[in-house]
Amino acid sequence: CPLCNQATESIAHLFFQCTIATERWSKLMQWQGIRRQVMSWNDELDWAVVNYNGKNPEAELYRMVLAGGVYYVWQERNQRVFMNKKRDVDTIIKIIVRDVFHKGSIKPSVAGKLKNL
Repeated sequence: CPLCNQATESIAHLFFQCTIATERWSKLMQWQGIRRQVMSWNDELDWAVVNYNGKNPEAELYRMVLAGGVYYVWQERNQRVFMNKKRDVDTIIKIIVRDVFHKGSIKPSVAGKLKNL
């Protein structure tokens, strides 16, 4: 794994089992007010479908964070592999949060939720 250098790279590991991924998801879930442990790739997706499958602000926010998390972890992986560049977890989290605020601010219901975070 290019992020943790501790395991074989796989989709499941890279996005949810890697120590870097687990730290990132834990902080992003706390930021949203979600209090639980990070789960495996399939369990996270199943949990999201059951708990955040709707048009309410919490569901939309969670999906934006999930999409941003996947996108920026993949970007970080590629920067480490192909460009030998490295960012720390907190920097990646700040980028994800910034993007979520930017994209969420155009949706009134999500914008209201973001004001309370």
